[in-house]
Amino acid sequence: MSLAAVVMAHRDAEHVRALVSALEDVPVVLHCDAKAPDEEAGRMVRGWGGRVRALPRTSAALDSWSLVRVELDALRSALRFSAAGHVAVLSGADYPLLGVQELLEELRAWEGVSYLASVPLPHRPWDTPRNPDGGRWRTAHRFLTRGDDVLFAGPVPLRLPWRRALPPGLQLRASSQWKVYARADVVRLLAAVDARPDLVRFWRSTLVPDESFAASMLSSPALTGAPALAHCHATPWFQRWPAAGSHHPAELTEEDLPALAAARAAPPGLPGRLTSPPARAPRAWFARKLSSARSAALRERVDAQLRAAGAPLAGAPLAGAQAAPAPR
Repeated sequence: MSLAAVVMAHRDAEHVRALVSALEDVPVVLHCDAKAPDEEAGRMVRGWGGRVRALPRTSAALDSWSLVRVELDALRSALRFSAAGHVAVLSGADYPLLGVQELLEELRAWEGVSYLASVPLPHRPWDTPRNPDGGRWRTAHRFLTRGDDVLFAGPVPLRLPWRRALPPGLQLRASSQWKVYARADVVRLLAAVDARPDLVRFWRSTLVPDESFAASMLSSPALTGAPALAHCHATPWFQRWPAAGSHHPAELTEEDLPALAAARAAPPGLPGRLTSPPARAPRAWFARKLSSARSAALRERVDAQLRAAGAPLAGAPLAGAQAAPAPR
């Protein structure tokens, strides 16, 4: 097994450099948002040699197609840059809880299979007081855009009042921006994007497409010509949400180390075993979000006590054991 990484960052060069360093010899495609100061961006990309490829800097906005555009550009670069069997899409505020060799061992069970949330709508966490439809409102209306960014009036995204039909064959899924793709799924996703500009036009006018585009496309055999992704109710990320309904995870500190240790030691997630919500979250491979300002001590302890420990992981499959095949 082999791994490449896409890192999408917009600030905190110190932590981004720690993240890239923790990925050891993993090839990295790095995008620093154009809104970041030039010196900050330069600190992120300098001194890595050929292991890190920096994408041209463009601007990306929350809730908008511009984030997906950056991810797709980075995935194209990762395919050219590396022959890796999986590509992890990471935030610049992420950090691995496993050493790279442990990550590769975890990926053995996922050979040829993407590890990303893929949950059919309605997805009740996506309800809002004005739109209690499990997230269908995100795609049911055409949102107004400037370029690749949704327009807002204060906190309210602007949209046309009438509903629209979905493109034929599109199966909507709730997911996450952060995911681990199998290489073949990246190839299929990019091929569908290139072949169907009408689909790109549709997704450009949806809200928060980074949380639904990839899983929906890969769950639509009519669009990719391949079997649909299995439903998956987990991701290999640890996040702590400060309150119900919060839109952003809490920034982790040294006090979160016991929770990170427990998440690292959880039984592994296996293909075909996460098609319904698990009783316990499976093993986390990454944590988010961390920063150099609040998480430096935590990062040091993760390195010393978790990533470098080399201790056996609870529930790890026996060498040579075959994981149950994922329904595709």
